[in-house]
Amino acid sequence: MGIAFATLALAGVLFGMRQGGVSPFDGQLTVLFAFETVIIGGLGSLWGTLLGGIVLGVAQTIAGQFSPEIPLLIGHLVFLAVLAFRPNGLMGKQALR
Repeated sequence: MGIAFATLALAGVLFGMRQGGVSPFDGQLTVLFAFETVIIGGLGSLWGTLLGGIVLGVAQTIAGQFSPEIPLLIGHLVFLAVLAFRPNGLMGKQALR
């Protein structure tokens, strides 16, 4: 537990140095991307989360090549498309009924 807190503190210090300061609103977009990544990959699947991150990152990178304004929009659209067609995620398991 102590190692986890030390790693977290070090990450916070390095993030603050990289950004030039830290405010309470800095992590909202990062948390949103993390949530979308887990949902795209499927809850309960570590490999699914990795796949979700790759899908989201590739979609945003390709969209960024065409226009700098749309990567965020494309990421959300990919998230919504996965929710519409595969509600359990790309590698999620079916719920037992």
